[in-house]
Amino acid sequence: MTIQAQHSALYYISKTTRYSLAIVGIVFSSIVITTINPVLATPSVETLALYNQAASGDESKVDEAYKQLSDNLNQQGATPLNLVYLGSTQTLQGRDAFLPWNKMKFTEKGLATIDKALNLLGNLNTPLEQQDIVQGLPEAYLTQAMAAVTYSQLPDLFNHFERGYDLFIGLLSEPQFEQQHFAATAWIYHYAIKASLRANDLEQAKQWLQIMESKDPQHADTIAAKALITNT
Repeated sequence: MTIQAQHSALYYISKTTRYSLAIVGIVFSSIVITTINPVLATPSVETLALYNQAASGDESKVDEAYKQLSDNLNQQGATPLNLVYLGSTQTLQGRDAFLPWNKMKFTEKGLATIDKALNLLGNLNTPLEQQDIVQGLPEAYLTQAMAAVTYSQLPDLFNHFERGYDLFIGLLSEPQFEQQHFAATAWIYHYAIKASLRANDLEQAKQWLQIMESKDPQHADTIAAKALITNT
């Protein structure tokens, strides 16, 4: 995807990213959230539900989701997952902002917050099996997935696509990730395939589709991903 001018890039943020994040919200809302430690700064079930509504296109929920995530961060400290959701919410503020410079400001602020999440994740020493399970996944996996989706869906103007694609490649190559329940990972494979096609990496897209089909060929994300490749 090539953005020829800032105006077209900002249009992309407000339209295409809205659709993409809406799918993420819909997928998340169908997955049971379990094993959240309330002592830590992991977003609550209620906050994640609010975020899902905002990501699904409900502009009235964006600022409240941002407030709850910010309050959680200020009161209990930072975790990678709280930061990545906060950063993603800031990009939603960019999505919904009216003025072009505000779209840029909020989106860039969100990317910086997500960068902090990934840096903190790099220092996380908690074994995977001891991490909170949120949206059906260990905290580290969900953090990387959220960052990868956000980065890879933004226009070239923000220079984050390659980093998002690298995150997908690293995450999906981990043996323990492949062992996670497919109901919780299907959407990640789907978005990874979208990114691989954008990168003109058809061979990688086919490899990921093969994994999806081996797990559940009738899953909605498998069918959608296959259609993407077929229509390429």
